Amino acid sequence: MNTLCSLRFWGSAVAATLLLVTTGFSAWEKGQPLPELGSFALEGEIPELEGKVTYVDFWASWCVPCKASFPEIERLYQANKDAGFQVLAVSVDSSEKSMQKFVDRAKPSFAVVWDAKQSLVSDAGVEVMPTSFLVDAKGVIRAVHYGWRGAETAAKLESEIQALLEEAGQ
Repeated sequence: MNTLCSLRFWGSAVAATLLLVTTGFSAWEKGQPLPELGSFALEGEIPELEGKVTYVDFWASWCVPCKASFPEIERLYQANKDAGFQVLAVSVDSSEKSMQKFVDRAKPSFAVVWDAKQSLVSDAGVEVMPTSFLVDAKGVIRAVHYGWRGAETAAKLESEIQALLEEAGQ
């Protein structure tokens, strides 16, 4: 069985499906511009995205694969931040206390925000934890990752980051 954490914001998978069908809601997809994140009332500081390759990572403190991903994401961030790469980790925890407890233990040096109202995660259509979006320096979503499969995901992500940094001339 895959190690993906299911995420149900609307109480059940059936209710979520009905909501998606009846509202015409669509998830963020590869090739689309990243929406303006400042309009989502996120708690915390959103870094300047223009001109940077950005990894937008939706996570939760209760998600085991999310916990496993943080050290690798930190490693990738440290290795590439001077070249124009950044990370925005978006917590979808229901309580700020749970999020903060995790952050205090993990001690990430990249940006972490809290989606307290679940507005950004809803707009992105995230159904699996973690889900991440790799955004190029022009603000276009270039890759979508569902779940975390350890070294396999880290290697693929590292390759994608390098390609986007080269493309951006950074």
